Amino acid sequence: MPPSRTEPGDALIGAVADRLAATPDDGVWFAPVRHHSPACAMAVRRMIRAVQPAQVLIEAPHNLEPLLEHLHNSATRPPVAVISLVDESKDRRQAAYYPFSAHSPEWVAIHEAKALGAKTTFMDLGTDAAMSHVTLDPGQPLLGVDEHVFDSGDYVRALCARTGCRDGFELWDHLFETRLGETDWQAFFHDVGVYCTGLRLATPAEELVEPRNAEREAHMAAALQAARAKTGPVVVVHGGFHLAALTGAAPAGSVHYRAKGSARSYLIRYGERELDALMGYGAGLPQPGYYARVWHWAERAGGPLDWSAASRAIVADFAAEMQNDGHPIPIPGQVEWLRTAQTLAPLRGRIGAQRHDLIDGLQSALVKGEAGADIWTERFLDFLRGRALGHVPASAGQPPIVGDARQRAERLRFDLTDGQRRHRKLDIRRKPAHLETSRFLHAMALLQTGFGNRTAGPDFISGSQTRLLFEEWDYAWSPRVEAALVEAARFGDTVPAACLGQLLVRRAKLADDGQANDADALLMLLKQGILAGLGDRLVSLLDEIDMAARSHGSFAGAASAMVTLHAIEASLGPMAIPDTLDTQPVMHAAYDRVIYLCDDLPHVPEDQVDPALGALRTVSALLRGEAEADFDGDRFDAAIDRIAAAGPPPAILGAALAIGVLSGRRTRQDLADMLAGQLAGSLLHPADRVGGLQGILTIAPSLLWTEDRVLWALDQFICALDDADFIALLPHLRLALSALGPREADRVADMLAQRHGGSGGEYSVVLHDIDEATGLEGAAVDLALRAQIEKDGLTRWIAGKADG
Repeated sequence: MPPSRTEPGDALIGAVADRLAATPDDGVWFAPVRHHSPACAMAVRRMIRAVQPAQVLIEAPHNLEPLLEHLHNSATRPPVAVISLVDESKDRRQAAYYPFSAHSPEWVAIHEAKALGAKTTFMDLGTDAAMSHVTLDPGQPLLGVDEHVFDSGDYVRALCARTGCRDGFELWDHLFETRLGETDWQAFFHDVGVYCTGLRLATPAEELVEPRNAEREAHMAAALQAARAKTGPVVVVHGGFHLAALTGAAPAGSVHYRAKGSARSYLIRYGERELDALMGYGAGLPQPGYYARVWHWAERAGGPLDWSAASRAIVADFAAEMQNDGHPIPIPGQVEWLRTAQTLAPLRGRIGAQRHDLIDGLQSALVKGEAGADIWTERFLDFLRGRALGHVPASAGQPPIVGDARQRAERLRFDLTDGQRRHRKLDIRRKPAHLETSRFLHAMALLQTGFGNRTAGPDFISGSQTRLLFEEWDYAWSPRVEAALVEAARFGDTVPAACLGQLLVRRAKLADDGQANDADALLMLLKQGILAGLGDRLVSLLDEIDMAARSHGSFAGAASAMVTLHAIEASLGPMAIPDTLDTQPVMHAAYDRVIYLCDDLPHVPEDQVDPALGALRTVSALLRGEAEADFDGDRFDAAIDRIAAAGPPPAILGAALAIGVLSGRRTRQDLADMLAGQLAGSLLHPADRVGGLQGILTIAPSLLWTEDRVLWALDQFICALDDADFIALLPHLRLALSALGPREADRVADMLAQRHGGSGGEYSVVLHDIDEATGLEGAAVDLALRAQIEKDGLTRWIAGKADG
């Protein structure tokens, strides 16, 4: 429950409330805010203009102060962000982000201070020191702000229950964003400060004394102490959570004030979608496009916002966008939506429709329960996220990776003069310059920049159409490409270095997910690195694949690793590898593991039979095809003989004998005898009776029509089945025969028809649009009906009627 006037928190809340309500004797005015809050930003503007401070202290890392000149630049247009890069080790770089939107209280404070001629001081702990106290998941950004307390905890839940709000975001809008443009800024900050102190009181004590929190508050307190030593009023713009520490109502620790660090910081353009994504890490408010709109209207109003007009504008703008996208909203639907939202707001105690009211109104008016109707909610949330991109002048500089990418692109003759999408067709096997271009495009794709999109050509990752000669790409340089490169700067200063860093992060995530020895996943990373032109930078990754291949516990997985490694070893063009990346020993280690795991196949679990069959087929085809000279095939043949002699499952036995026939170690008669024995045997499970057939067809479908005794055994078996047994076996027969292609199936059907005095052309196939289960159910009903007719003695009568 939130603290009441009789609980221990009363003294702290009272001290904070008294401090904010009075004119300060020491000339220090506190502005407790929530980051990216339009209501807070407007109150900060009013406070600074009213107080006329000599100094403005802002909660931002002190090492970012050199970027103030670029933040002041009239050409800088939010959303923008500062990114700080810190090298933690040779292979690991961390990135911290401090974003600004036009409605950030900090952004407003920076510009109001500049207009007034006040000194601006960033008073927070430096990014180096802040990073030293946090352990993040690979690739997770560190944020200069952390506001998860606004959206969780007992205090928030209790107030949500009292106000009828569903979460901390709606609660904040309900209590504070409804006051956007309010002229009494002191009363506004009084209420925000009391609320934030309540949040602090509900925070576990261990969080308050964590090194990062304690040192940040000590650093800000030291900055405030230094400001007090100078003349003139001081305005302090800070996260509301820290108010109690800064006013002295709660104790602060000690810290090395304004310590120098090694972080490199850059001002970069940012986007509303990126701001929304950062919200997932606990920074700011969701759907920043919504707050940008209400901020714009509040600035135009110059006072309290006309929420009714704002709601109408949002509905109209969204409807216009949907109309342009081919999803028109009927006028009655728009009217009902707006009416519902504006009716809900006063019922919920609000001055006008807020974000949640608009969402609820849309769902009431447009989502009527039909399948897929909630797409309207998804579209509206996407609209509220916004699409605006900021701008940063060239004088602000940029992380080295952006310049590196541009230089590489221009050298490879990409047109970067505008954002128009263009086309490139690359002869990747015969022209070295085209191969280099391909590798750059793959590298940019690995970094998820959106620069290039492959529209045609071989797919070496999935192994599709890998013999094609040409790749085709569409490409365009855009602010989003630059933003993605800035994101990638945390992995390295050049495109190749960042690609390698990205792969290392993904490798670390595999380990975190318990997949450190997943050879297939590691090989996927290796292929991506090769396509990106990383070459001998991948030696450490290949070493890990070697260890994974030597310890693989799955026959199918080891076989997949062996086949993939051989494909890489034999590749030319985009998948060609340098001599320094020696895959041969790893490939042979995987083959050794395949041979070893063959002896597990006689005891393979039922759910692993199909993957094992596929792996046997792949290895057999490889050893008898293009890789015949690269491996000792006799070892595999001997292992197959051991499998056949050890009483394996019927499908594995069929596959082993088929491989034996192909290698000349078994006769075709052995194969026919096995099949006939299984089909006519006493195996109880229907799948086992046709298992041998499935195994044969998986390995060598041609044996069904090139070896007459195999087809004869199958024909004899099917002809001997009664209707009930045939229906029971039908799903398993279909599965086994699915190994045949359409032409192969036609060929077998023609041969079977000839055995019975006809031809395949005499039989017509009638296709019905029903699934297998329905077909089998119909066959069972037909069988039961026939049995009942025969039991009732009506068979001859029906036949007679038919004859008549």
